[in-house]
Amino acid sequence: MMVAASTSTSRLARRIGFRGALVVGLGAMLGAGVFGAIGPAATAAGSGLLIGLCIAAALAACNATSSARLAARYPRSGGAYVYAGRELHPMAGFVAGSAFLVGKLGSCAAMALVFGLYVWPEHHRTAAILAVLACAVVNHL
Repeated sequence: MMVAASTSTSRLARRIGFRGALVVGLGAMLGAGVFGAIGPAATAAGSGLLIGLCIAAALAACNATSSARLAARYPRSGGAYVYAGRELHPMAGFVAGSAFLVGKLGSCAAMALVFGLYVWPEHHRTAAILAVLACAVVNHL
């Protein structure tokens, strides 16, 4: 079934500023990591955990700041690949967008597994799959 394209020129108002985009970016990067990575990181790092967390926080802040600035400079969906496509080469935009998509799919899988470990540890993969399916249904609706 084909859906006709909308001819209206209405657009959503951009209400999130640089600070809001920065907080959203940091929250997305830190989200499941707080629940799923602290234990294994503490085991691996031992007494160096605090230094490692500070380094990770600095890198996350750089990433969030970069993403927020790209979104402010290129106010379209997908700041990183819009920038790469316009300023470097269209193929660079495609590669950046594809890498972003692969990264987000991987982080979604990791967050689903963390969720599964918390809600149903004996069958965490099943819980993760059910969580992803539930999110897909909600987004579809």
